[in-house]
Amino acid sequence: FYVWLRVAGDPDPVALARWLVERHRVAVIPGSAFGMTSGGWLRIAYGALAPGTAAEGAGRLVAGIREWTDRGGKP
Repeated sequence: FYVWLRVAGDPDPVALARWLVERHRVAVIPGSAFGMTSGGWLRIAYGALAPGTAAEGAGRLVAGIREWTDRGGKP
């Protein structure tokens, strides 16, 4: 299973995905890999995760997105 997330501010989804992996240990896939070339879309897969692992990852994702937006969309 997966969900699409649109990040405010139209960030570069590749840069954001790379930053989330490096800084927050959260793997997401840029929407551009699926033809979504505008809008700051990320695809988040969660179906193969245990509930506790999914909850931990969601917390790290939220923290990462908040930090990204607080920095003005800069790594």
